[in-house]
Amino acid sequence: MRLVIDTNRIIAGFLKSSSSRAILFNPAFRFYAPDYLVTEIQKHMGYLMDKAHLTEDESDEALSLLLSRVTLVPFEDFQASYRHACSLMEEIDEDDAPFLAVGIALKLDGIWTADRHFLQQTVLPVYSNRDLECPEH
Repeated sequence: MRLVIDTNRIIAGFLKSSSSRAILFNPAFRFYAPDYLVTEIQKHMGYLMDKAHLTEDESDEALSLLLSRVTLVPFEDFQASYRHACSLMEEIDEDDAPFLAVGIALKLDGIWTADRHFLQQTVLPVYSNRDLECPEH
């Protein structure tokens, strides 16, 4: 199954060994995200390091390992879908539009997120941890 991964799922996997981390490393799934996801995570890295009780080196290693499971998609690869995604997310949360645009552009199976905003759009199916914990996918 090919899915857009929302930033909150990477952060959940970073903070603790959890179902998010298990799903992220399940070979049944392939994950994609806009490449600015890294910038978004880096903005909060100090807080995340403190919360996870990790050193800078440990944090860099953990993030690198998590991101090794994600194909980062440059803007030019989803630019054609971006305007459409913005119009869909305009009344919901425009900051989420790049994630939706990646899913549309790559014709992915859905988006894995804990962000309820995505439930208000109907273009991509939304998957929660509970939906993906079953290894049959």
